[in-house]
Amino acid sequence: KKRSLPFTSPAEMVRQQEVIELFKNEVGRYNQFFNHVEQVKKFELLPEEWTIGGGELTPTLKIKRKVITQKYADVIGYIYH
Repeated sequence: KKRSLPFTSPAEMVRQQEVIELFKNEVGRYNQFFNHVEQVKKFELLPEEWTIGGGELTPTLKIKRKVITQKYADVIGYIYH
């Protein structure tokens, strides 16, 4: 909204090139503080937030890694292969 990007859903927003570039710049800015093997090489923006109701977070807001690994197996596979 701040940059007047036209979108009607989070799924539309994360596909916009300006949004992807914003995140690439942020990742690049922080990557300089890490060794090459520790740097983020690829990433994927997800169209939905992780929530307790969605099953990705515990009531104390901890990540349920097993649930996320199963739910986003295709995205994780894309990033690591």
